[in-house]
Amino acid sequence: MLCLVFAASPLAAQQVWFAPPDNLDRGARTFNHDFPQLFESPATWDGKTDVFVLSPKFAEEAPEEEQKRVTSWLAARHIALAVGAGTVQTDNAQRVDGECGYGVEGYSRPNKNQIIFSRLARRGLDVQYIAMDEPLTFGYFYHRKNACNYSIQEVAQRVAKTVSEIRQSYPNAKMVDYEAVAFDQGVGTWLGTLSQWLAAYRAATGETPYAVVFDLDWTKPWQDALQRGTALLHKNGVRAGIILDGTGPGKSDAEAVAAYKRNMASVAALHAPLDFVEIANWTAHPANDLPQSDPNSLTGVLHYYYATYHPSAHN
Repeated sequence: MLCLVFAASPLAAQQVWFAPPDNLDRGARTFNHDFPQLFESPATWDGKTDVFVLSPKFAEEAPEEEQKRVTSWLAARHIALAVGAGTVQTDNAQRVDGECGYGVEGYSRPNKNQIIFSRLARRGLDVQYIAMDEPLTFGYFYHRKNACNYSIQEVAQRVAKTVSEIRQSYPNAKMVDYEAVAFDQGVGTWLGTLSQWLAAYRAATGETPYAVVFDLDWTKPWQDALQRGTALLHKNGVRAGIILDGTGPGKSDAEAVAAYKRNMASVAALHAPLDFVEIANWTAHPANDLPQSDPNSLTGVLHYYYATYHPSAHN
């Protein structure tokens, strides 16, 4: 009975973002090979999402014809475009032996984003959002191989350089900061750091992020972090989002999708005042984006969210 109550409760989010993995070659980590079929005409799914997120790799490496095909399809359906970017800028334009940040997620070489986004602008892509790849997480909290261990202020200053590069081509794009919750720090300490980060970002860039998207470890007690983190963001005039994904890749599509549904139900039960949610995947399961009629495809998961939790389903 409790599960039925969860299923009947809408999430308060105003927007839905969709971030399926593209099919560009990542070796064994090349997932969802049917990505190009999302953009066929006639449409193979209902295209029900507010924002579609493209990966940094797609922005940098996909052929112009494919980029235009994808973004024309989205524009025809009034779906806004977000593009991912590593934004913690390294010192060196080329690899230097022993440098920090090499091979670490979230980093970028000087001028790299300027080149990528100026090319996208020349190709006519209407990029409305920049999805920043966890700069605080990888610039400050990360302490593994090739960690830079920057201060909060230095991370902000390095990100500001990248923001300036992107704004040369997209002056009105909204900067969206994705960040993992640092559970090992304790929620209180993490919230204090997040508050410092917002202040440092504002001082370095002259603006606040449009939004912060929480990347949760669903195996941790995340509820308190999400509630208090959302309140902190709203107090600072920043929108709050959350990635709705599975709990690890799962052993099958059905197992992964079951985890998506459990996590959706748990977030709905919390009634956190989120501004948007993002249905995303970076793992081997679910292995297919299509067909939408398959409940174990990623568009099937998106359709389930709209039918079960989106406010429009309860009007």
